[in-house]
Amino acid sequence: MPSARNPHAAKRLHFGETTLILVVVMLFTAASSALAYATKVGCTTPSEPGAKREWLYAHSGDIVPCYSDLMTMWHGRGLASHVFPYVHGGITPDGHLFGGVVEYPVLSGLLMWLSGLGADTDREFLWHNLLILAPFAFITAILLALLTRWWSLLWAATPPLMLYALHNWELPVVCAAVAGVAVMAWGGSADPTTGLRRWSVRTTAIIAAIPLGIGFSLKIYPGLFVLPLMLWVLTRGEATDQRRDPRRGARDWLGAGGVAVSAIATVVVTQAPFMIAGYEGWKAAIDFQTKREANLSTNSIWYWGLRMVTGGETPTYNSIVDVASPLLIILAFAVACFLGWRVYQRDGVFPWLGVSGAMLAGFMVFHKVHSPQYTLWILPFFILLRVRWPIIALYLLADTVLDLTIFHLLLNYSPTTHAWVIGGVVFGVWTHAVLLVVLIVHFVHAAPREPLASYLRGTVPPSGPLTRLAATDAADARTWLGAPTLVADGVTLRPLELSDAQDLGAVAGDAELYQWTSGVPHGTDEAIGWIQSALANPHRVAFAVIDADGQLVGSTSFYDVDAADQTLAIGYTFYGPAAMGTAVNPAAKLALCEYAFTVCDAVRVVWHTHASNTRSRAAITKLGALEEGELRKHRRFRDGWRTTAQFAIVDDDWPASRATLEARLAARK
Repeated sequence: MPSARNPHAAKRLHFGETTLILVVVMLFTAASSALAYATKVGCTTPSEPGAKREWLYAHSGDIVPCYSDLMTMWHGRGLASHVFPYVHGGITPDGHLFGGVVEYPVLSGLLMWLSGLGADTDREFLWHNLLILAPFAFITAILLALLTRWWSLLWAATPPLMLYALHNWELPVVCAAVAGVAVMAWGGSADPTTGLRRWSVRTTAIIAAIPLGIGFSLKIYPGLFVLPLMLWVLTRGEATDQRRDPRRGARDWLGAGGVAVSAIATVVVTQAPFMIAGYEGWKAAIDFQTKREANLSTNSIWYWGLRMVTGGETPTYNSIVDVASPLLIILAFAVACFLGWRVYQRDGVFPWLGVSGAMLAGFMVFHKVHSPQYTLWILPFFILLRVRWPIIALYLLADTVLDLTIFHLLLNYSPTTHAWVIGGVVFGVWTHAVLLVVLIVHFVHAAPREPLASYLRGTVPPSGPLTRLAATDAADARTWLGAPTLVADGVTLRPLELSDAQDLGAVAGDAELYQWTSGVPHGTDEAIGWIQSALANPHRVAFAVIDADGQLVGSTSFYDVDAADQTLAIGYTFYGPAAMGTAVNPAAKLALCEYAFTVCDAVRVVWHTHASNTRSRAAITKLGALEEGELRKHRRFRDGWRTTAQFAIVDDDWPASRATLEARLAARK
């Protein structure tokens, strides 16, 4: 008889689904980063120090236009001269930066300067940027994988990371924003020793505000998320938090203030050295953004909408944009917080993560600049929240179309390409705009994905999909028992197959013989359904019973198989009239029990029968099984319920029971 897995055997070490996810996500992140470099390296000059190409260098046949802000800044912001940013520069009255000032917050400028150290050409500068920025892509991928499992592939394996990893300095700020969410998840997760959340609501949010403050000093937008965190703390966080003290009132004003202080202190620590060393240079970066106009390069709804109404980039156009853009952004923030407050009133928890995403969506749609690489900002929210997949797919499609057309438009290719380029840009801009408006509402009402949702609630997250599949496989009866062919006293039990349907359907005799057994198949059609049901049940191993003449005379099964507790039942047994009362049944039971106890190390084998089936009860007793009692309304039986008589043999009983069965079989010879 073939062997089966021994439940006592030593378990082999395995790494599990989390490790697999991390490996896959890392590989995709590495591939996307490599592709990002490969598509941008052609934009650089080969080797000549100080050599410069035009700000937009490409060929009309390029699929991915050869442009990167990194090279533009190398040639135009003093990076090639290795000037420390902000300290020695300023801004001219007409809005031109000089003396090492860059138009980004101080930490981005610092990373840009660090990338330039040791670089004499823009190609070397690009390579240094890859070495500095890629780790942020990997850290973000790891955090997203731990928070959302396979959904993290949206970050690692979709076009944005490849298109924008080396387009601008977005990766550090995205990493800071995701790190803030990770802190919230860690603080909210259950301590395995106490079952309570690891950190209090107040402590968690105060610590999470630190990476958000760092993000503010990289690209501003993570600072927006401090307000939802404050409202979350103000309303005392998760309703399931057992640390909540009802005596402290409904509002935690002190905790909300602590979150604000934490974020502000972080911003001050990162900004103050630059403000002190060169205030004019530091302020110039802010002045540059306030003076920036919504022109062709900004991809905004203002240029592709309002400009059509005002007759071009007129003074009226610029004045309206300067007023309407910040007002609508503030209005979007207010709407997001209002919607979040309504959710809090309904559910008892302020949806800080959804409101953060909604505020970002409002900022992106109404700001006068909407660079394509901002997709990296919003992409983590598609991963962290249960956003509907059509929205994600359409947004990423529009983003890809926009990126592949806007730079062709800026290059002003021939008129034969102009129409499709314009069409692509307009499609990308307005599809993004409509979806971002939808997301202001959708984000607020979108629940976090698992396991993030469970971490935030302080509960144990459900297993991942592959883990659930593995658990299902492990629970399958065949994993423990296999599908053996068993032989005893000339009777063979082999795995039942669908091809047995015709023979099995012809086995059963008059229905009265099976009055206490439901579901016995009569005819091929019923046998097909019966066999299909048997094979589909993961807790059952069904056998065809073959007599000494090679004829199929019935069927029996292992069922209710529980490998963890090493128990199983024998049943679903029926025979044709000619096999009843012969050696077939004791021989079959001998083969099944010997295999269960001896090969598979079962500790308990059970039989169930209708309490009124005296013939079956007597037959089971002759096997050496001990009657354990009756189970009322144990199973459905035809149109009602049956009371089941339960019998069992345990491993301690098996030697005596085996001897009884062998003696019965010997007496029949």
